Amino acid sequence: MVGTVSPDGKTLTFDFLNATNLLDSQEGHMQHVVFTLIDADHHTELWEFAMVDGKKMGGLLDLKRTK
Repeated sequence: MVGTVSPDGKTLTFDFLNATNLLDSQEGHMQHVVFTLIDADHHTELWEFAMVDGKKMGGLLDLKRTK
């Protein structure tokens, strides 16, 4: 994965770069993830997984600290 940070420092993005023997694998791989820091007690994570057949799946986590 290769990471980048937004100019305001609130968004971290990671994109798949490469993997050894990925074409021989019968499993998918993590393709992309974005962490967005909303405030000290709240962030989101957007995950994208690439299946072996090329289809994408993923989800959004909206995480908040409880006090």
